[in-house]
Amino acid sequence: GGSGASESAGAPVAAPAAAAAAAPAVGAWNIDESAPVTSIQLRLRDGSRLVARFNLTHTVADIRAFIASAKPGGAAEYTLQLSGFPPKQLTDNTQAVSDGLANSVIMQR
Repeated sequence: GGSGASESAGAPVAAPAAAAAAAPAVGAWNIDESAPVTSIQLRLRDGSRLVARFNLTHTVADIRAFIASAKPGGAAEYTLQLSGFPPKQLTDNTQAVSDGLANSVIMQR
């Protein structure tokens, strides 16, 4: 009787905890693991660094959304630039990650 009830009550509790542990720390961000994925290192204005995973179909707008969710209350007005010489400003929010941003370092200025 009693052990059966506690096992069935324990199983639903364990699943969300495991899912939460596997999820990235950032709240609403998600990627499609069945599609191609890349990592982008973000160097933020406050000196912190984040390594984020994006699908190749994500865009500069998605990178901005990721930064907003990772750093709530952060700067609303900033530029993003692709690290390199010379650095390249990312002014087109529709530019896809597959268009030169895969495995890159992007700086917030």
